Amino acid sequence: MPNMTIDLTQIIVALLGLLSAIITYRLVPWLKANTTEKQQALIKTAVQTAVYAAEQIYGAGHGEEKFKYAINWLNAQGFNVGKADVESAVYELINKAKTQVDETT
Repeated sequence: MPNMTIDLTQIIVALLGLLSAIITYRLVPWLKANTTEKQQALIKTAVQTAVYAAEQIYGAGHGEEKFKYAINWLNAQGFNVGKADVESAVYELINKAKTQVDETT
């Protein structure tokens, strides 16, 4: 009986190439998209929290103080957000309050 050996090296190399292509073209973009969405949700929640806290601390008026408080709190938490992010949360808070008033009347 002759000694036959099968060389699986090329098959393994081809499978590894296929696996790396799947990871590169499918898994990596999927992970990036999901991480980004989760990060955006986290930032939005943090900004809303800062705006609600500033409103509770300062009350009506005092817009500049509330804005500074929100930005400082977010920076202390490690978030680097801009004025537009905070303003968006403020408008959302105002609209939510208006909606609640409209529903009770």
